[in-house]
Amino acid sequence: MTTEEVKPRGRMRKWLGRLGLAVLVSALPLALLAIVAPPNDYKAEGIDAVDCDGPAVVFLLAVPALFLYGWGAFAYGFNFRRRRLNLAIAVLCTALCVLMGSNIARAVKEQWLMDADPTVCRW
Repeated sequence: MTTEEVKPRGRMRKWLGRLGLAVLVSALPLALLAIVAPPNDYKAEGIDAVDCDGPAVVFLLAVPALFLYGWGAFAYGFNFRRRRLNLAIAVLCTALCVLMGSNIARAVKEQWLMDADPTVCRW
């Protein structure tokens, strides 16, 4: 390979890395909302009641953010040898994925509790 063939590929990789980082930064509010969204709004306020909407808000926020940050953890973790910043970004993406996963698990548990009671929120 000559140097003329290598330069465009390296330039394209650099732009893709910047684009990926821009997507992760722009999705950070979505990820933070997915982490702090309660599965049951009433229990979060201290009221012992059933939330008929269920954990839909958690799933609506967490699934796209989990996909994006899972991709970020994989992509930046795979290329961490090039720059140390890639390793830091991969660790941050992994931490956000773990936190979102724990909130999804809480939401699934809340959904199972609502499904166990036949008198709760039947349309």
